[in-house]
Amino acid sequence: MKKYVFLIVLAALTAFSCTVSEQTRQSRAEKKALLAQTIRQQVDERQYEIIVRQAFPLGGTPIMLTTPYSLTIIGDSINSYLPYFGRAWNVPYGGGKALNFTGHIREYYSTWVSDQQVRIAIIVENDEDIYQYDVEVFLNGSAYINVSCRNRQTIGFSGEMRGI
Repeated sequence: MKKYVFLIVLAALTAFSCTVSEQTRQSRAEKKALLAQTIRQQVDERQYEIIVRQAFPLGGTPIMLTTPYSLTIIGDSINSYLPYFGRAWNVPYGGGKALNFTGHIREYYSTWVSDQQVRIAIIVENDEDIYQYDVEVFLNGSAYINVSCRNRQTIGFSGEMRGI
């Protein structure tokens, strides 16, 4: 008798866990679809922020960032709060602003490479240099930023996109 009760309880637990597992899969799929829709909307409206977690200096080793750095786009303005590691050729005494500035976007292009990835090119000019930000954003929220300048070495960053 105890064997039958044990088997019935075991069967009930197995059925319950399968139901919970199916609900978890559905909820993950719904969250993923909502995130993808949000990212598409933010890119189309030009209102997003990318929080960077790691820097990739040219010719150096990757650097994990402990301070919250970010790149924020709102309409036609950019707020670049990024660290710089690398060589500089023609910069103001003391290093200048580097990649810490707020400015007006001169050119902005976005192209959907696939249904899961968008590439964004942003050109900004300030009193120190001309910067080109090449941004790749994936619909899972991860992002990669590559910054090219005339007076500094190229540097890359990885992080994640979030809404404003």
